[in-house]
Amino acid sequence: MSLLLAFILLIIGLILLTKGADYFIENSASFAEDKGISPHVVGVTIVAFGTSLPELLVSIISSFQGYNDLALGNIVGSNISNIGLVLASSSFVFYYILGTDIQPNADSNNDSYVMFSAVFLLIIFAQDNVINSTEGLVFFILYIIYLVSLFFRTKNKEGRINEEDHTSYVFLVSGLVAMLFGAQLTVDSAVEVATHLGVSQIVIGLSVVAIGTSLPELAGTLSAARMGHKEIAVGNVIGSNIANIFMVMGVLAMINDVAVEQWILDTTLPLLMILTLATFGLIRVPLHRLSGYILLAFFVLFMYELTFV
Repeated sequence: MSLLLAFILLIIGLILLTKGADYFIENSASFAEDKGISPHVVGVTIVAFGTSLPELLVSIISSFQGYNDLALGNIVGSNISNIGLVLASSSFVFYYILGTDIQPNADSNNDSYVMFSAVFLLIIFAQDNVINSTEGLVFFILYIIYLVSLFFRTKNKEGRINEEDHTSYVFLVSGLVAMLFGAQLTVDSAVEVATHLGVSQIVIGLSVVAIGTSLPELAGTLSAARMGHKEIAVGNVIGSNIANIFMVMGVLAMINDVAVEQWILDTTLPLLMILTLATFGLIRVPLHRLSGYILLAFFVLFMYELTFV
């Protein structure tokens, strides 16, 4: 693939991402309203799962092709990107465009414990430099338990169900497909450029592929932010980070043991933990531009760290 073709595909991919996110988020919000479901729950389930599909597909394909380094980098890098890039961008949209902050939300606070636990377990399991199939099964079971708990949490809350259905399921599914296809086009072209430049597999996974597969989260979260859906914007990030570790890493480790390089254990995973802790605290107070700059600074530090690999 030539560089010119890669750039053309990149532009097409970004257009599909942007428009697909608008349709997907708009109809996800309508679905929540129609069914009397909390927008946050929709954000951490339907939206989060949909935007985490690129990480799942890329990681599984990479694993079957023997590129576990790329798969691991994709998961860890995506979680860092989701917070340092996606959530930070969302706070900027709310502050600079909508003139407001993201207020604390009880559901987000509760789910942040799950997000923290996922990162903590990942670091514990990685201490022997491998995530094995048993640990992968534990991750996957924990994700099922989390989904079940969300079901009961929603069931116990009263919500008014609209008799008239405002959701366009065609646009909901089409938006998701457009996001995923756009993300794949973007990732393929970016990897092509990085490969030509001689960048290593793990760095491609941590940066190019990780950011690329986080583009649906970015598009979805920014779209939700522009529409004023604060719960979906924050829930998408939290839910995606939970899904990336518990579901994606779980499935990946059950397929093949995932080797964890020592420098990942020494530098990148601690950075993910610090960033997760920062998010844990920041979402408990109004999330504004300063919060966004703090989270963005961690992302810049992450990208700077990769220059020495």
